[in-house]
Amino acid sequence: MRYRKLGRTGVDVGIVGLGAEHLEFASREVVTSVVDEALDGGVNYIDLFMASPGVRDNFGVVLKNKRHQVMIAGHLGAVLENGQCCKSRDKARCEKYFDDLLIRLQTDYLDTLMLHYVDDPDNYSKVFDSAGLLAVAVRLKEEGKARFIGMSGHNVQMALQAVNSGYIDVLMFPVNPAFDTLPGDLTAEALKNKESYNYVGTTTSKSVTEREALYHDCAVHNVGIVAMKPYAAGILFQPGNPSSIVLTPVQCLSYALSRPGVCTVVPGCRTAAEMKAALAFLKATDEEKDYSAIQRNPMWKLKGSCMYCNHCLPCPVNIDIGATTRLADAVGYGGSDNLSREYEVLSVKASACTECGVCVERCPFDVDVIANISRAVAVFEK
Repeated sequence: MRYRKLGRTGVDVGIVGLGAEHLEFASREVVTSVVDEALDGGVNYIDLFMASPGVRDNFGVVLKNKRHQVMIAGHLGAVLENGQCCKSRDKARCEKYFDDLLIRLQTDYLDTLMLHYVDDPDNYSKVFDSAGLLAVAVRLKEEGKARFIGMSGHNVQMALQAVNSGYIDVLMFPVNPAFDTLPGDLTAEALKNKESYNYVGTTTSKSVTEREALYHDCAVHNVGIVAMKPYAAGILFQPGNPSSIVLTPVQCLSYALSRPGVCTVVPGCRTAAEMKAALAFLKATDEEKDYSAIQRNPMWKLKGSCMYCNHCLPCPVNIDIGATTRLADAVGYGGSDNLSREYEVLSVKASACTECGVCVERCPFDVDVIANISRAVAVFEK
């Protein structure tokens, strides 16, 4: 496993995590097999948003005596309605389900307490109001029942507002190349709607720019992104899907982990085999990770835009071109000391560039790599 800092929490998280959504009604045996596969592979971040008692009990049993090995993310605002998971903004009811989660998980705290599913202005105002769920989350953190506060959602503008508010440490957000072609105000359901990909009045560059701005803002404010829905609910595996993009699990994880601000990806896994397929990313070749086929989708106008994919590597002088360009780009979204610190720890600085041009020849997106590296020198090595 490889690890990244989860934003300003300072905690090391495995770049591959586990989303438990598809295990809600699975047997204990299946849950055990998936979690064992995950932990054996070095996974140490598990997101468990569901309110169903069965899945909470199963994870409590499976993780007993293993609690120290994992960060657990639970959601404040996820409740049951007629046996189905839904969201609530009733503070007493939400806290009841939070207490239930701790009891069933056999623990006395959560690592990340997510403000659940905030996707529109009305929900945002209710959750982040001084008397809303945020106040409950802050109190629970003060009581030692949660270490960090996060938010989950799908709407770019609401996510940007939360990140810039300073209230959250972690953002859980869908990151995949199909979703990234859609306008920021569309919901997750839009992924399956072909008309969404011909959204009237919206250009590809606008939708891509909106989401890139969010990812960069997270990097600037040191808010760690937990990337959910990396497979776009499996849509990206299906030939003829509305986005016209077909990728493998490894390619999907490679794309998500190349986005600025992303610290870990939590694919939903139904079986141990699916968990193993996600963990295969860790040993995959560069060719297997290559997601440049997304440029064949006419909605992606990627020529000239760095995707931080590092297809331009290896650099003869060992510059990490993707990381260097990402940091220089992020500066444009607002200065931050942590960006300079990240640059300082790079083993080879941009000024080492000899302008040999090998990177330009390799880039599948026709990026002027040398110009980007020169910009990094100007930004960080004044």
